[in-house]
Amino acid sequence: MTSSRIVSLTYFSTPMSGIKAEALMNQVAPRERAWSGGLSTEASSSSEVSELLLVKDRQTARSGYGSTTLEVPLRVDDEVVVSDQILVSAIANLSTAYNLAVINYALMMLQRSYPNSSPELRSTVDSCSLVGAIVGQLTFGYVGAVMGRRKGMIFTLLLSILGAASSALLPWGADSVYHILAACRFVLGVGVGGVYPLSAASAVESTHSHDELKKSRIVAAVFSFQGIGQLLAPLMAYIMLTMKAQRTIGWRVLLLVGAFPGLFVLRRAFQVKEDLPPSPITPPIELKRLDSEVSCHSKLWDQLRDSRSLQRKLFGACASWFLFDITFYGNVIFTPIILQDTYGLDKHHFADVALCSLVVAAIALPGNLLTVCIVGKISFKTIQIMGFVVMALLFVVLGSLYEQLLDYRGLLLGMYALTFFFSNFGPNVGTFCLPAEIFAEDVRVELNGIAAAAGKVGAAIGAASFGIIEARFGVSYLLALSATVSLLGALVTYKFIPTKHYTGS
Repeated sequence: MTSSRIVSLTYFSTPMSGIKAEALMNQVAPRERAWSGGLSTEASSSSEVSELLLVKDRQTARSGYGSTTLEVPLRVDDEVVVSDQILVSAIANLSTAYNLAVINYALMMLQRSYPNSSPELRSTVDSCSLVGAIVGQLTFGYVGAVMGRRKGMIFTLLLSILGAASSALLPWGADSVYHILAACRFVLGVGVGGVYPLSAASAVESTHSHDELKKSRIVAAVFSFQGIGQLLAPLMAYIMLTMKAQRTIGWRVLLLVGAFPGLFVLRRAFQVKEDLPPSPITPPIELKRLDSEVSCHSKLWDQLRDSRSLQRKLFGACASWFLFDITFYGNVIFTPIILQDTYGLDKHHFADVALCSLVVAAIALPGNLLTVCIVGKISFKTIQIMGFVVMALLFVVLGSLYEQLLDYRGLLLGMYALTFFFSNFGPNVGTFCLPAEIFAEDVRVELNGIAAAAGKVGAAIGAASFGIIEARFGVSYLLALSATVSLLGALVTYKFIPTKHYTGS
């Protein structure tokens, strides 16, 4: 069991020296060191100060004469603790992936109730989630910088819960069901879109350890919950379809389930402490904090204008995410075509389509887990480049030998599923984690939101264009296009994303 003790940190108006103070200062993150003009320590244990790990969110303060003393509980070991902040970020990612994926299966089931509905209406519902996600990523990137990660995450969870629940409960009637559903999915999209920048920034800032490798693994582990959400969507659809639920009930249950992850962690989200809570004992920092809230947006653009390096990083993050989501979401839409060609499944074989999609998601999921284990041995940049290159090679083989591979259905489906495996062990996790890693804390959440929004623009393009391209030019051409886009993603990553050298065990 982890043991704790109290260490008194005394702030003086003039700097003081001392080996003991310096040793403790080395254990405190730079943002805590910034306000300390001088420091004295007194531990309730004889253990070395260098063993201590600051737990900032349990600070208590009291004022003295001419100085201020902070009583800070400290922890002896350096284990990774699954804090509320990490748990909320992880479950929010699960919710995001489930809600974005489940709409395709809900629309398939809804079509049975309203067979005369036009494809344009169904496409509008599907695209509203992506448009809402773009709005949410841009909006909550700014909200997270101004109001804090905690408040931003609470708002995104509330919007996600509201959007998912209203999607299931509000639409009624053949004339209005798709229009109401589209509006509800837009609200949901704003919520799940905000999760991207907020959860990435919260995950990397959830530990005060200087172990960069640990931080990277936490971010990768948080994102891996998206793989679970992508698996749960076809699983729930398959269960509903095999149970032969009533036509008006099955799709509503699918959409309503999307509200439960947010409800599960909402109370914990309210309990998360802000990284640097307001404190009356540090008025200079309070003024600085207020100033940053008023003008952080303009300061961000000032930094972008003045820093060539920051411009390159932002372009690399945006372009690689944009290119990846073209192929990823395009191929999500394209998967039923592969299933139809290989197994003769058409749009009326809903349960079989859901089952095959479940198999593809199950093959892809270990890619997330492998990334968590291997990061540190190789960087996120290398993982992303490698994933793009292997995806390109698989698409080239599939495209050039597609007609021949139709006689080997298992091999064709297996190779196609591997493209999703190397998405997860590659650019899917890389595009999420790299912005949190390469951007400084003061601009991290906003620039992460911009990069994520660029990705969703690519997703909208891929989802809208892949069906048209396949109908006009054929499957082989579409797979060759996917290979080209993947190679461009590898090139952009290599050229514009900086290499990270990890410190820590």
